[in-house]
Amino acid sequence: MKPRLLVLATLLFTAVPLAFTEDASTNKRIVEPPQIQTAVAQSGSQANEAVADVLAIAPQMPRGPVEILQEYENEMTSISQTFSAEMAIITQAVRQGQITREQADYLMQQTFQISMMQYEVVSALHDTLAVEISRTSVSPHAQAPEAETTIVVQPPFPVQSSPSAPRSN
Repeated sequence: MKPRLLVLATLLFTAVPLAFTEDASTNKRIVEPPQIQTAVAQSGSQANEAVADVLAIAPQMPRGPVEILQEYENEMTSISQTFSAEMAIITQAVRQGQITREQADYLMQQTFQISMMQYEVVSALHDTLAVEISRTSVSPHAQAPEAETTIVVQPPFPVQSSPSAPRSN
């Protein structure tokens, strides 16, 4: 067994370095860079397509808090409509004999609980945003100053009328 191991080790020690030196010698090719004109011409056409794709997308205005509040209201409406539709489907399945009454009760309870959880989350988000909007609209900085308001500006240090006047202690 030892002679086979010695022959195998000798072959590995001689074959592995030869394999790596052969790969290194084939990778010594000199690669010329592409001509500048062809590179610019190719990238120019691709750049034009990329710019056209970017310009084709209509920019969207950022949504304000009022729009988000409206989306929450729409989502709450959607949740209640989805719940009603699922109840109708379950009721129809019972009428057609596809499911038993016990299965329908279980499905209705599960659907109700899921719908209520979704509705409560969106409702809480809606209420939180509504409170935040009401706070910012009542902030004193947002109100216009009254006509009777007088602004008094005081200098940070006493002003002398003439530089030669003596100071009083």
